[in-house]
Amino acid sequence: MKKLYILFALMICSLSFAQETSSIKGKILDGEFFNEPMLMASVTIDNAAHSTQTNFRGNFEFNDIAAGTHNVLVQFAGYEPIRLEIAVIEGEQTQILETLYAKQLSLPSTAKVSATSEDALSTLELAVNKTR
Repeated sequence: MKKLYILFALMICSLSFAQETSSIKGKILDGEFFNEPMLMASVTIDNAAHSTQTNFRGNFEFNDIAAGTHNVLVQFAGYEPIRLEIAVIEGEQTQILETLYAKQLSLPSTAKVSATSEDALSTLELAVNKTR
């Protein structure tokens, strides 16, 4: 009987020290290709404390994440990065669904027509007409 009490006391102590773990799970989509899954996008939590890449279905997962607020950075070459502030609740799984969009590039305008290029074009037309 004494062994039963000791076993019961040990079980209660082990339960009091057990902590529930939380996780972050998500999916990243490609906004440029009809929201197809974004494969191999980089996902980091809290300045690279945890880091992973999305799989071929755009999914990623972090296990054993402490409860609280975490900063998540999602990035892929040529796309605008996404910065998220995620609240993780103890013992629960936090879901993320985000879409990455391509970076906007501004190009300088070079569509000027000068008088010299117009003159060159008319000279070329004259030369072609003379050979006929």
